[in-house]
Amino acid sequence: MANLHHALPDFYTNPGNPFFLHPSENPGLVLVTPPLDERNYHSWARSMTMALLTKNKLGFVDGSIARPLENDPTFPTWLRCNMIVLSWIHRSISSSIAQSILWIDRASDAWSDLQGRFSHSDIFRISDLQEEIYKMQQGDCLVTEFYTQMKIMWDELDNLKPLPTCSCDDPCTCGGYNLMRTYRDPDQVVRFLKGLNEQYAHVRSQVMLLDPFPSLIRVFSMIVQQERQMLCEVLVDSNTETRVFNNFSDNHQKQNFGRGRGRGFPSFFNKGRGSGKVCTYCGKPNHIVDICYQKHGYPQGFKPKGPSNANFVARNDTDITEGGDNSDSMVTISQDEYQNLIKGLQLRSSVEETPISSTNLI
Repeated sequence: MANLHHALPDFYTNPGNPFFLHPSENPGLVLVTPPLDERNYHSWARSMTMALLTKNKLGFVDGSIARPLENDPTFPTWLRCNMIVLSWIHRSISSSIAQSILWIDRASDAWSDLQGRFSHSDIFRISDLQEEIYKMQQGDCLVTEFYTQMKIMWDELDNLKPLPTCSCDDPCTCGGYNLMRTYRDPDQVVRFLKGLNEQYAHVRSQVMLLDPFPSLIRVFSMIVQQERQMLCEVLVDSNTETRVFNNFSDNHQKQNFGRGRGRGFPSFFNKGRGSGKVCTYCGKPNHIVDICYQKHGYPQGFKPKGPSNANFVARNDTDITEGGDNSDSMVTISQDEYQNLIKGLQLRSSVEETPISSTNLI
């Protein structure tokens, strides 16, 4: 407390003083996300510890900055900082949990309460993490996404079940810590390789045969390079298929353009090709009203583009005469009768359209 008392005059301006508060450090500040709930205490505590340490306020929750006496000159400043840290904790936990620590006055007491309430189930979380790691598969994820998900679970497992610390002076002389790492690190590499899709089976076999066994970072780099190579091959194949399809489409359009010029273009492209006859009943060229299918019916087996009857039908005699009664009664005729009728109509049409010349008058 003596050091803090001597540093009292500069706590407004010295960021190294734990009582220093930046103008942006207000009670509504949210230090970490997502907020604490019943399942993420360890990751939340790690994030919160890092955030408080960067703001030089970790001592208010771990108890290293004790509460001064009320008659101490630093008491108002400590009380203010303590309430700021306590409000940061409230803003970083779920609303239901925040209600349970609302009446706790010290940030260190609230921190201890949360730790004692949510950290006791470590053994269950460890078992869940181990099961999730052994069941995890790549699926539709990229290699980087799959590795990141496994890395998060490995880090949480290391936090809950850390490697034993070495009691030797720095550096270690017994080699126990390094020996423990040689047991754990290959297990992580094997779990990562086993979780990959079958398309990496060849690379997985090659890596597991290497001696000495590569590190996790080295294996991850090798798998990512293999993934990039496969993605490039797929991209090249896709571009090749696109070019082949475009070339086929262009050639197909050119062939159709040359072959179907008389069909797919307007009638002015076909000038001079028809007989010049136009039906007075349907208005279409190359035939007259006497042999118009729309007026006299379609032949048997003929399939027009539009909706029509499948069998050839002809109207009654009153319909054949132009300007007759438009009766709906239909009469079915045979193929031979239809051929004879067509020949007679064609003969009649040729006789009517034959021009009268001086030779015919002789």
